[in-house]
Amino acid sequence: MAEGPARVDEVSAAFRTAMRLEETCAVRDDMGFDDIPGWDSVGHMNLITELESRFGITLDMDEIIGLSSVGAVRALVVRKRGGLEAGK
Repeated sequence: MAEGPARVDEVSAAFRTAMRLEETCAVRDDMGFDDIPGWDSVGHMNLITELESRFGITLDMDEIIGLSSVGAVRALVVRKRGGLEAGK
């Protein structure tokens, strides 16, 4: 299933909220821990909390550990939401 711009924007917004990033800070699928300011162990847990709250999902330990890029986060959110955009 194709993930449209709204999905990318919602995941980007989750990163911006969790990492306290400026709205102008780039958040792209190819970015990982080293590319996003604040994505350390505490930032990672903030991100998990934000994802679970924003998308109404629950992540298990293996899923949490496997989130090493924005693209991986987006793919997991889409899978957990059954391929549906948030709010639909």
